[in-house]
Amino acid sequence: MPALRVGFAVADITPPAGTPLGGYLARPRFQAQGVHDRLHVKVIALGNGSQLLLLCSLDLLGLTAEHSATLAQALAGTTGLQPEEVVLACTHTHSGPNTLPMRGIPHVDESYYQLLERQLCAAGKASLAAQRPASLQVAAGRSDVGVNRRNPGSRSIQLQDNPAGTYDDALLMLRFHDAGDGRPIGAVACYGCHLTALGSQNMLISAEWAGLAMNRLQEELGHPCVFLNGAFGNINPRARGETWERTDEIAASFARDCLDTLRRARTEEAMPLVLARQTVALPLAPLAPDDEIARLRIEANEVLAGPAVDEVSRRVYAVRRQYAEAVDARRLACTVEESRVADLVALRLGKVALVGMPGEAFAEYSLWLRQGSPFPYTMVLGNVGYELGYLPTALAFSEGGYEPTSFVYFCDQGYSPAIEDILLDGGRSLLRRLGQA
Repeated sequence: MPALRVGFAVADITPPAGTPLGGYLARPRFQAQGVHDRLHVKVIALGNGSQLLLLCSLDLLGLTAEHSATLAQALAGTTGLQPEEVVLACTHTHSGPNTLPMRGIPHVDESYYQLLERQLCAAGKASLAAQRPASLQVAAGRSDVGVNRRNPGSRSIQLQDNPAGTYDDALLMLRFHDAGDGRPIGAVACYGCHLTALGSQNMLISAEWAGLAMNRLQEELGHPCVFLNGAFGNINPRARGETWERTDEIAASFARDCLDTLRRARTEEAMPLVLARQTVALPLAPLAPDDEIARLRIEANEVLAGPAVDEVSRRVYAVRRQYAEAVDARRLACTVEESRVADLVALRLGKVALVGMPGEAFAEYSLWLRQGSPFPYTMVLGNVGYELGYLPTALAFSEGGYEPTSFVYFCDQGYSPAIEDILLDGGRSLLRRLGQA
């Protein structure tokens, strides 16, 4: 079997102060007031003779399918690879530029994508130039940084810590070493949790707790450390506090968990490298009924035309009215959709299998796909390729709450509960293909 070759490279993708921040409609204002810590794109070049790919982690909220395709095409053109050999994964920091269109929040200026493309291509070329024969050490650990955030209230699901709820505490650590002198080249941490420790009142650009944790690891280990977010859709940082002090505590705790896990890492002998993709159609729910949309529009108009309300409430009702108008326009134009295309991607590295989904997958998907997987180390990654919103379980649709209904902030139709079977079937199919390679 050809030897594994690995190269790491990092480039700065920090936008300037004044850039609109994404992730929260409830910010005091949207323009960033400064930079707390830098944002980066980190690229890992992986090759073994028959397969070559670039695995990229970006400190961003997410990407649209269009921007993701443009970036992958640019990186492929710069490096001589095919776009299919480029894997983009966003960490989902809520303290970065607003790279995901959301009703009520100004979108980042298009010039930022020019910076992003330049830096991504520079890091991609540098990672390929840095490639060298390498070995891989793998370890499975755990971390309590995350906690289920869907807390059953007296009437509805609340976005609060739910220690009794389902979450995936698995922490997967990969560490590459130079095959010649044994020196470490770089490490990867895979773990599923929202990057929302700071909350909506933060006005500084930051890679959030995961980025701060990787900075700590790099200082400790002396080489690049990359974070890949797992199935984080229903997981928040535990007792997040929404302060810098608490965010630093979370980052320090996660860094310790990563170091503890790395101490148990063992070298993998056989090193197949396989990349597989599969496109699925995620079924959509029908447009909201006429009477529901009418009530929504009337309520929003009354609030917005009435006595002064706080700014956040005005934004929320303005978004609801915009959503209602969009649904009416879709119904009038007969442009109701039945499904939404989703591109799944899976990467095998020896005994490790990573299944990427283009959205905020619930933790259950990682737990379910791990069961029966032919690989000892299996994890679902979120926001791979692009962002299609929350990917809840069928049970979550029946329970309600923010995640199944949040589509009103992004689009006109939500998903059907049937997406659970589609995603699981697609993930299992990819795992079988990886196992047969």
